[in-house]
Amino acid sequence: MENSSRLPDPRRAGARILDAAEGVLLALRGCTLNQAFVEIVQTAKSHNVSTLSLADALVAIAQTQSCHDIDDAAFAVARAAWGDLFDQTPQRRAVSPSPPQCDDEDDDEAVSGA
Repeated sequence: MENSSRLPDPRRAGARILDAAEGVLLALRGCTLNQAFVEIVQTAKSHNVSTLSLADALVAIAQTQSCHDIDDAAFAVARAAWGDLFDQTPQRRAVSPSPPQCDDEDDDEAVSGA
């Protein structure tokens, strides 16, 4: 059987998008991967958008790529939730001594509701 004839597994693609979005928040905020995951899930739920669509929009913003393939509602939510993090200068983020700013303090409780 030829590998090129198989379709990509959408679950794997979704996991990669979510991993990338978690990495974006980790880099911008200095939070843990678990805190980043919880923040993405909670933000998606509170704005009634798909978690994967929100993650995809966050990665698109980070890559400053064209957003024509991104869900408009998810893009608006991502820009409202995290846009200010991209507006800061890289030097300020790198020097900032402040602790992680991810929204959730109690990761276990938030994840159980996800």
